[in-house]
Amino acid sequence: SRAAAAFYVPRCATPSTQACEIDLYKDHFVNPDMLSNLKSNNRLINILGSIYAHENGWDNCLLLNTNKMLVEALNGNLFVIKDGVVKTPSLTDGCLKGVMRKQVSLLIPKIASLTLKESTVSPFELQPSDEVFITNVISGVIPVTRYRKKTYGHEVAEILVEQLNRELMEKHARSEDGQML
Repeated sequence: SRAAAAFYVPRCATPSTQACEIDLYKDHFVNPDMLSNLKSNNRLINILGSIYAHENGWDNCLLLNTNKMLVEALNGNLFVIKDGVVKTPSLTDGCLKGVMRKQVSLLIPKIASLTLKESTVSPFELQPSDEVFITNVISGVIPVTRYRKKTYGHEVAEILVEQLNRELMEKHARSEDGQML
């Protein structure tokens, strides 16, 4: 059925129903090289960061590279929005080459009020940002609700979820036998 095909539902739908609080993990750093772009079973920094997040009551942490720039979240890629510009760390900064990152990056230019910029993202850009979200193929788009004392909205995340679902439904409808393309 078409309803079964729609699976991009944000885990943190609204700040009032479920918080998605993050902080920086600064004990270990990601090397910004080509190996860091690959998914592998050697993601020790993500495991250590998850323990750190759990011990401190956070839902997620952001990883830094050896240049002290933002790379990604423990379980997905990072997007930071300020004044309609959606920034995501570039692959040369060491982020994972995520499937959902690619889909969202292709979708953002289709939304008139948004511009995508793949570039280095400083941790100092988090506080003045309008919105922050994380993407992965398991949870889809995960709006961040809080970083330290900053509270974020989730309007763009909702638009992206709606658009991802719309495109998924269109692909499903175009398939001849009802299977996903």
